[in-house]
Amino acid sequence: MKKTILYVLVALCAVLTLGSCAGQRALTGQVDGISARLDAELKAFKLDESAGGTIKMKRGEAIQITLSKFGIEGARIVCTPDSILFVNKLTKTYLRSSFRDADKALTGGEGTLNFANVEAYFWNEAKGSSDALISVGGLFPIELHTAYGGSLRVGEHRLPTRINLKVQAADGTLQPGRVRLKLSKVKATEGWTPNTNVPAKYKSLNVVKLLKGLLSSTRVK
Repeated sequence: MKKTILYVLVALCAVLTLGSCAGQRALTGQVDGISARLDAELKAFKLDESAGGTIKMKRGEAIQITLSKFGIEGARIVCTPDSILFVNKLTKTYLRSSFRDADKALTGGEGTLNFANVEAYFWNEAKGSSDALISVGGLFPIELHTAYGGSLRVGEHRLPTRINLKVQAADGTLQPGRVRLKLSKVKATEGWTPNTNVPAKYKSLNVVKLLKGLLSSTRVK
């Protein structure tokens, strides 16, 4: 269960943030799709873990993140304009949801979680730092602080190059968690399609139950 929570948090945080490519030259011209190496570190739930992987993005169409350990794929998350898919190969489970249902579970239906906002966060220029307050389920306030370090020009856009994300409860009842993400080896890509296949034997997860389990495991006793 802890491994499932680990990959869910890293994957979801990665969908909302982006990491480092220090020293890489800008990608010029018309660039609508990229692929890159992604390195993630997580300190939360009494865990101190790291994972590697890749990220692929195609503007207006898809964002795909694959996380691996020792070169073996462990999890995949795919966002399209209509849906979110999370696949955990380690536990043979998956979660498939519309953005509307995920937004309802996370924010109580405020409309802040959607593909356009996720994509804009990746492609917009990094601004140094950002704070946000999210009401999970419309009831549980979560504070998010994102610190950026550097950026890379990709076509007409700038991608953040290093991200430190801190998550904590506004009322102090949630154990603080930190995620560090780094992006490298960024290159332009064309003609790829997201992998939304799920083996028939995998068990479907419920987004509401998963969130409740996540929150209950991180509350300060």
